[in-house]
Amino acid sequence: MKNNYYQIIDANINRVTEGLRVIEEYTRFLTLQKKQTDELAKLRREISQTEKEYLQDLLSRGSDVRAAEPPPQRKDLETLLRANFKRIEQGLRVLEEYTGNPFYTKKRFEIYALEKEILLSLQKKNIKPGIYLISDDEKNLEQGLKWEVSAIQLRDKKNSKKVILQKAFRIQEKAKRKGIPLIINDYIDIALACDADGFHSGQDDISIKQVRDILGPHKIIGRSTHILKEGIQAERQGADYIGIGPIWSTISKPEYKAIGFDYLKKAKEQIHIPYVAIGDINFAHMSEIFSFLPPNVALIRAYKEIPEIQKKYF
Repeated sequence: MKNNYYQIIDANINRVTEGLRVIEEYTRFLTLQKKQTDELAKLRREISQTEKEYLQDLLSRGSDVRAAEPPPQRKDLETLLRANFKRIEQGLRVLEEYTGNPFYTKKRFEIYALEKEILLSLQKKNIKPGIYLISDDEKNLEQGLKWEVSAIQLRDKKNSKKVILQKAFRIQEKAKRKGIPLIINDYIDIALACDADGFHSGQDDISIKQVRDILGPHKIIGRSTHILKEGIQAERQGADYIGIGPIWSTISKPEYKAIGFDYLKKAKEQIHIPYVAIGDINFAHMSEIFSFLPPNVALIRAYKEIPEIQKKYF
């Protein structure tokens, strides 16, 4: 093989491993995804190792007419990640063609799967600190959007799934315009059908892993918890946030006794994902609740007090 052929191999091994390192740093430091980071690091090491097959020839490297080009400017994270995935995939394709080694083909298809997983996760909305409004009433949820609450949840225990689905479609259209996450309670099929931003489930529902498998990495998953053990377990299983309550007994869930403040107090130190204090919370209760600094508080019946609470506490 001619020396400049080895230059092509050398340049593309470098291109691929550099691109992998860029994405690896994103999953390692920004999204804290250990599994993805480990997969990317393993791929990078495997591809680096293939240099040994051509090492003697790679020692006589020639010049590169593009060596002095300035680095590209990326406008945002998504552009940066997409560009580096394409860089990796194109580099692997070049290596396939110039070496005929099926190893590079296999790795290219592994990268396609990782690209889909990582880029999808960029679409996930965040629930910022503030008021998490829960209602079965469209008008209440729409008013919450106007007040710019942190998230809204459609929880309807009375109507048929057909009616709830129609509501979900109408509300999601408005929530998307405002950039506020819509969470669907109970019905994962409705969450999927209306492309809701997330799904909230209880302790008796399917596992968080099963929910993630159905919804994908780009959706918010919430879990109701009543004791610290349940909260820690939900976090370990991959929940994006948890509900803590009911702090006070509530007519919306009469089957659950009030849990008070003990769990909320411990959550500050032992829960590392966002959590929502829930259970008959209103303006009069906020001073007690806020002494524990929960990231979010859920309002249901006291939704009209949202502007007053926002003004004083958020």
